[in-house]
Amino acid sequence: MWYSNVYRRNLVDMHIEDWNPQFLSKFSAQTYYENLAKAKIQAPMIYLQSHVGHCYWPTKTGHMHGALRGRENFIRALIEKCRANGMYAVGYYSLIYNSWANDNHPEWGIINAAGKNLRQRGGRHGLSCPNNPGYVEFTFRQIEEIAEYFNLDGMFYDMLFWPDLCHCQHCKKRFTEETCCDWPDTSKWPAVDMRDPVWLAMFERRRVWMGEFAQKVTDETKRLMPGVTVEHNCASLIAGNHLNCQTELVNEACDYVAGDLYGDLYNHSFAAKYYYGVTKNQPFEYMTCRCNASLQQHTVTKTEEALGLEIMLTAAHHGASFVIDGIDPRGTMDGRVYDRLGKIFERHIPYEQYFKGDMIADAAVWYSTPNRYNADGQPCDHKTCAVNAARTLIENHIPFRVIADTAFETLGNYKFIIAPQINFTTEYQRAKLVEYVDKGGAIYMSGCCDAELFAALTGGEAGELTKSTRTYLAPTKEGEAYFDEFNAAYPLPFELRMPLVKFGGKYPRTDLAAITLPYTDPAEQKFASIHLNPPGIATKYIGAAVFERGKGKVIWSAAPLEFDSRINFRRILMNLCRLGMGDAEMSIKSTASKKVELVTFRTEDSVLVSAVDLECTEELLPRPAFDISVKWEGGAPSEVLHLPDRRSVPFTCEDGYVKFTVFRLVVFDMFEIR
Repeated sequence: MWYSNVYRRNLVDMHIEDWNPQFLSKFSAQTYYENLAKAKIQAPMIYLQSHVGHCYWPTKTGHMHGALRGRENFIRALIEKCRANGMYAVGYYSLIYNSWANDNHPEWGIINAAGKNLRQRGGRHGLSCPNNPGYVEFTFRQIEEIAEYFNLDGMFYDMLFWPDLCHCQHCKKRFTEETCCDWPDTSKWPAVDMRDPVWLAMFERRRVWMGEFAQKVTDETKRLMPGVTVEHNCASLIAGNHLNCQTELVNEACDYVAGDLYGDLYNHSFAAKYYYGVTKNQPFEYMTCRCNASLQQHTVTKTEEALGLEIMLTAAHHGASFVIDGIDPRGTMDGRVYDRLGKIFERHIPYEQYFKGDMIADAAVWYSTPNRYNADGQPCDHKTCAVNAARTLIENHIPFRVIADTAFETLGNYKFIIAPQINFTTEYQRAKLVEYVDKGGAIYMSGCCDAELFAALTGGEAGELTKSTRTYLAPTKEGEAYFDEFNAAYPLPFELRMPLVKFGGKYPRTDLAAITLPYTDPAEQKFASIHLNPPGIATKYIGAAVFERGKGKVIWSAAPLEFDSRINFRRILMNLCRLGMGDAEMSIKSTASKKVELVTFRTEDSVLVSAVDLECTEELLPRPAFDISVKWEGGAPSEVLHLPDRRSVPFTCEDGYVKFTVFRLVVFDMFEIR
C-alpha cells in the first residue's frame, strides 16, 4: 500500500469558524503546496471538515464553510495538486466533535445526567453521540459526499473516544438490553466505584461501542472508496484514561495506528514502542506538534534541535513522523516552519531505506488500556507506572517492547515482563501469565488490586489496605542488596496505602521487605514530628518478595516502585528486574549515558542499531565515546557499517557479542552489523 515507505507526513489544522469574512480569505492552494514541497512532505493530511463541523466542499448534508463561496474547489484543487506531484493525500474528518451538527441537531448530542445537551453548558465543542442513529446516518452521508467529490489515498477520522458519559435514550436502552443491568447512579461521576460490577459493565460496553462505531465508519469508507486506507486517531490509547474508553478495538478498525501526542521524550519513546507493537501494518504514525509546547502556542515553534530530536526518536523506532501545524485564521501559513522541517527531513531521508526488520526485545512492559486507573482510588495508576517502568529500562539499555492485551500469545519471547498496577485480568490472561512463569519466565508485579491475578501468581490472599497513607518498605537482610541505601532503620517511603496480604507458603518465597508504618496516622492531630511522618511501627506484613514458581520467578512489591520517578526508586526497580532476569544474557549491552536510548532491529542478514541522545533539545552537544555490544550468533559478522554513509567501523567479536565504539554521537546515529 501507499504508506509502506512513506515516513514524512504533515497536517495543517483548520478548525476555523466562518463568522468573520476574513477567515480563510487568503488561503492559497499553491502556497500550501509549496510549503509541503520545501518541507519534503510525502503524504499531507488535508482538512475536509473540522471540529467546527463546517465542510470544505459544497455539501448538501451539512454546512459549507463561508470562505468557499465562489471558490468551492479550493481544497480539492490542493489535493489534486499534491497528488499530481507525487504526494499521497489523506483526508481529515472529525467524528463526535462536530459543533454544527450538534447545534442544528441537538437531539444527536451527548446528554448529561440532568438531561441537558453538553453544548448548553458552554464551551467551544459540540459533541454528538455515536449511538444515535440519526448522527450515524448523517456521518455516512457525509462520507458519501466526500467519496463523490475528492480523489484520496486515505481517510483519517479524529476523536474516536467518549468525551463524557452520555445519558441519552439510545445509550441507556442499549446498556440495559446488553447487560440486563439498570442504569447506575451517576450522581458522583466521574468518581465512581471501579469495583462495582455494574460500573465495570458500563465501561466494558462503552469500550465495545466505540470500537464498533470505528469499525462501522471504516467499513462504510472502504465500501464507498475502494482502495482507500482508513486510520482513526488512536492518541487516546496513550494520552487518555479509562473514562474515554478508547482501546485497541478502535485500532482494529485502522490499517495502521496513528495518534497526536504531546508528552516528554520518555512518553514519546513509550508510545512509539506501543504503536510499533499494535499496528496492523508498518510503519506506525507518530504525530507531533511543531509548536512549543502545544497547538495553543501557535506562534512559538520548536527549535530545529528539539523538533529534529523528536523526529529522529520516531525514526529510531522505524516509524513515520507526522508534524502538525495550524493555519492562521486568515488562511496563511508561516513558511519558516517548512524551511525548518525541510532541513530536518533532509537529514532524515538517507536513513529511510534502513527502516526495516523486527524490533529486538529481551523484556516487555505490559500496558493495558482498560486498566488505566487504580481500583482502590489511589494515585498510582497503571499508565503512569507503565511509562515510568519503561523509562527505567531505557536508562539501563535493556531492549524491550511495550505489549498490549492483544499480545499474550507472544509472552514467551521475553525473558522478563513488568506488569505494573494491574486492576483486573481475564481468565485467559491469568492462564497465559501462569504458563509463562511456569515455563521459566520472570514477572515483576506491583500491588494486588487484581486479587485473582495475585493469587494465581503468588498463592497469596489480598487483604485490606493500611489505614495510613504514609507507608514504608523496610528491607529484610536478604532484601538490602536490592533496596539501594535503604534499610530497616531508614526504609523506603510511599504516599499511599499498602495492601496487607497473607501467604500460605504455596510457593518457595524469599522476603525482600516488610511494611513499616509511621508512629501516627497522617490524618491525626497527634504526631511524632510536626513536619514529618517518620517510620515508627514495624509490622510483620510482607511488602516485597520473590517467589519461585515452576521454572520461573514472580517478584512482587506491595507498593509500585515504578510510580515514583525519583532516581532512588528507579535504581531499586532495576535491581529487582535484574533479580528476575538472573544470569540471562541481554541482546544489547552498552556503556552509553543513561540519556542515550538504543533501539535495535533484526533483519534476515543484519542487525540495525540506532542511538538517540534524549538531551539534545537545545544544544547539539556531542556525547563522549561509548561502546555498544550486540549479541551475535553464527560466527563473526562480515562488517559493521556506520549509516547512511556505509563507512566501515572497527569491531571485535568475543563471547558471542559484536562490540564497536561510537566515538561522537550528536542527536542520532545508526549502525548496521552485517
